[in-house]
Amino acid sequence: MLSQQYQDPTLSITAHGASNLKDVEMFGKQDPYFRFTLDIENPKTFQKSFVHKNAGKNPVWNQSFSTPLNGEQDLFIEIMDDETTADAVIAFAAIPINQVVHAPGGNLHAIFPVYTPDGKQNGEVTLTLTAHNVPGQNLGYASHQEDAQYGVSRIVDVHLKRVKSLKNKELAADAGMAVAGGLFALGAGLLVNKLNNDHNEAEQEREDAEAEAEQEREQLEEERRRLEAEQAQFQAEQEAYRRQQEEQENQNQHRDREEHHGHGGCEWDPVGSYSAGDKVEYQGRDYICLQGHVSNPTWEPSAAHSLWRAD
Repeated sequence: MLSQQYQDPTLSITAHGASNLKDVEMFGKQDPYFRFTLDIENPKTFQKSFVHKNAGKNPVWNQSFSTPLNGEQDLFIEIMDDETTADAVIAFAAIPINQVVHAPGGNLHAIFPVYTPDGKQNGEVTLTLTAHNVPGQNLGYASHQEDAQYGVSRIVDVHLKRVKSLKNKELAADAGMAVAGGLFALGAGLLVNKLNNDHNEAEQEREDAEAEAEQEREQLEEERRRLEAEQAQFQAEQEAYRRQQEEQENQNQHRDREEHHGHGGCEWDPVGSYSAGDKVEYQGRDYICLQGHVSNPTWEPSAAHSLWRAD
């Protein structure tokens, strides 16, 4: 019988390395390390790689980990710069685990986009992810792939909120260190400029978002007015067509009555239909209909005085 270790669902993670990362260091090269968790609400659950000193934008780790799976939807990853004060966030992402479970053999060797704290894509991380003993996983043969394919990553709101909080702590730590250590004027000026630039970027992003939202509202309002105008025009056309049809039908009915009854010289029909004012001929005399009716063989114009009057 298999041991409990192999019966429980697990996720294996091999962090190979990252590339084209943003440089968050003002001086020197950054020292990146990789960390991850399945429970973003609990910081104590993070596991981390070693720190690749002076790796800059392209660190390499080739370090493997394993963690239990309990139905979580995302693997939350962060690439950090090791600092003497508060570590700086270089990039982060949430990787949907479903794509791993449904990969052949539950194995996915892929390149995943990562994002900066301002929500912009910047750089990639290469991982090998393997799901073990997960119900419903793809049990097909996992072929050995030298080249990584492209995987799916995303930003989850709760993760973004955490990363922005880490960013604020980093800025506060940098400011405190500048004051406590009495940095020379150039370094202090760079720090102030960095804070101002971050603030200006955030303000510009807010203004751009408001302008975009206003433009979308205007487009939606214009589209609503256009649809209402088209609907009103369609209803007017339908009403005009209905009136035209009614008028045509009335004309046809009047023409049919004239063709059927005539206004003089037409022989009286014992089973005909007549309207007031219709004229018929009966036994050599002309009669005018006094009221509309359907004729009866016993209602001869000469006898039915309430219906006919001699002309």
